[in-house]
Amino acid sequence: MDYIQPYLDYFTANPEWALVIIFLISLGEALLIIGLFVPSTAVLVGAGVLVGTGHLGFWPVIIATAVGCIVGDQISYWAGRLFGERLKTMWPLSLYPQLVAKGEDFVRVHGGKSIAIGRFVPGVKSVVPGIVGMFGMNQLFFIFVNVTSGIFWSFAHVVPGVLIGQGLAFAGELSGRLLVVLLVLLVVLALAGFIIRLAAAGVSPFLNHLLARVSAWARARRGRSWQRFARAVSPDNPRSVMIVLFAAIIFTGIIAFANLAIRAASQNAVSNIDVSVATLMRESRNAPGDELMTVITMMGDTVVMTALALTILGWLVWHKAYRAAWAAGFAILAAKLFELAMKLGLQRARPTELSYSGASIFSFPSGHATMAAVIFGILAVLVSHSMGRWGRAVVYALCAILVVAIAYSRLYLGAHWLSDVLAGLTFGVVMMAAFGVAIEAIPPRRIKPLGLFAAALVVFLAAGALHVATGFTRASEMYAVPQPQILVPVAQWVEKDWQKLPARRIDMAGRPGETFIAQFAGNLDLLATQLEAGGWTPTPVWTWRESLPYLNPNAALPDLAPRPALHEGLKAKLTLTRSAPGDGPGREVIRIYKTGLAAAEGTVYKPIYLVSLTREVMNNGFNLYAIPSQRPASDADIADLRGELARAQGLSVLSQHDRAGMVQDLITAIP
Repeated sequence: MDYIQPYLDYFTANPEWALVIIFLISLGEALLIIGLFVPSTAVLVGAGVLVGTGHLGFWPVIIATAVGCIVGDQISYWAGRLFGERLKTMWPLSLYPQLVAKGEDFVRVHGGKSIAIGRFVPGVKSVVPGIVGMFGMNQLFFIFVNVTSGIFWSFAHVVPGVLIGQGLAFAGELSGRLLVVLLVLLVVLALAGFIIRLAAAGVSPFLNHLLARVSAWARARRGRSWQRFARAVSPDNPRSVMIVLFAAIIFTGIIAFANLAIRAASQNAVSNIDVSVATLMRESRNAPGDELMTVITMMGDTVVMTALALTILGWLVWHKAYRAAWAAGFAILAAKLFELAMKLGLQRARPTELSYSGASIFSFPSGHATMAAVIFGILAVLVSHSMGRWGRAVVYALCAILVVAIAYSRLYLGAHWLSDVLAGLTFGVVMMAAFGVAIEAIPPRRIKPLGLFAAALVVFLAAGALHVATGFTRASEMYAVPQPQILVPVAQWVEKDWQKLPARRIDMAGRPGETFIAQFAGNLDLLATQLEAGGWTPTPVWTWRESLPYLNPNAALPDLAPRPALHEGLKAKLTLTRSAPGDGPGREVIRIYKTGLAAAEGTVYKPIYLVSLTREVMNNGFNLYAIPSQRPASDADIADLRGELARAQGLSVLSQHDRAGMVQDLITAIP
């Protein structure tokens, strides 16, 4: 947040610059051909996110978005009216004859409705306004449809971002660093989707143009082989573009993977960027984020990927697409065997020791990234084979988002270095492209691709949910951040080492929170029993399920779990609540955090804990959710708790210290 907050503060203080950017993006998205290369959806949804988090106003963003897209379409319309049919021969439309022809067919089929419908159809939306102008549509009619559809389009793009922003604001209320983790993940996913969209929108037309020139050059040469080559690469051959694209992916992917493998095999196996990214991920770790990323990484575990692969193979066999089934099975098996062989050959250590066995104890390449890329890639190839360019782009983007999310979780959890994940993704994409060449050369028939896609996703989600439900606890323990304990003699802790521990809770942004009012070493269950006798109620360890009541803005405070305040990224080991004494508002909350120190006496040692006390009251954010708002405990509340601890049977107050005005008690359990 230290890096992101200044930008948010700047846009909050100078919203006019944010509105100018939103206007220009919305304008560029509506201009002829240029709109193909403008990441309008990501930017406008991002603007909605800033609205949802309270950094921008809703109506100014809507107005800037609507005016931009309306003006952009109007400019494109005037270009069509001014140049007429000549517009198709002018740059840049001359590079996209197939897109222009598709836009003309779209306008002929839908007539005046094409202006409104076309805004939501990838590809044609960048040419429809110019084409209707070229066809001579009435100016007043165009203005009416342009304005009304532009307003609707603006709401459709900004409102989802507002809802996402509300979710991020909700996450930010719980943990500042969790907000950063989610923002990074959203940016990575949006970037992956945009690259796929850009490839479908921009690379294919250029490739068509290049293939046309290569085909013409080959036809001008003598010889039957040249003529066959010319027909194979001609844009008129519906499979030529995908075959060439897949071949290019295989060529560049092999080079990239070889480069990563050579670097991994060298003496400098772990590069500076590997270490830097691993450090960044480690410093971003937090308890809610760990739970989310553990679920995502479990969705890429072998048992889930195997279920998905068997579903794809079974579907192909059921529909008698035996060649496609053999090709898919070979690609998946070859990828798995190659991954295991590379791990055994290089034996690269993981960033963090995990309880894997066999070849899986090694790191290069990432098995999760490899198999996710191969299996989801094969699914994308099969499902999108008979689709148009934009349908294919949507399928590939959806599959890519799932693959990238799994790959990102491996980095976050410290299971792999960055180069491991990149190598896995690269090799997986190479195998996917090789399968794609085989499918384009000998396409399967009657496999009902949409049914395959639905069945595969249902099995993926069902297998993943079952795997998470049965193995989440074990996985959480395996991926947990290591917490080594330093043993110190009890006398040394009492005399000086207590000062090495934080005086205040450190939140996820690194900022100090409430004061720790006590330290104690001993049995946590014993302390809980003593406090329960005094009217305190223990609450379960916070999980995402505990946050569901927060979504009810009318919830009462007793119905809500205490907010998950984290200390140095870790949850409290014990949380207890009690109604505020007297007529005071809200409730008191005790949180007890485990430290990295343990008090040793002979061969017996006991962990040292930090105790905090806060007060919570209701906070209804935007009337959409209710999260307890945290306040510092009063001096009277702290004094009362100290008295309870001092009177508790089996506990002894050893001493009191004054450090920077913050009183701390050292408490130890009597054996």
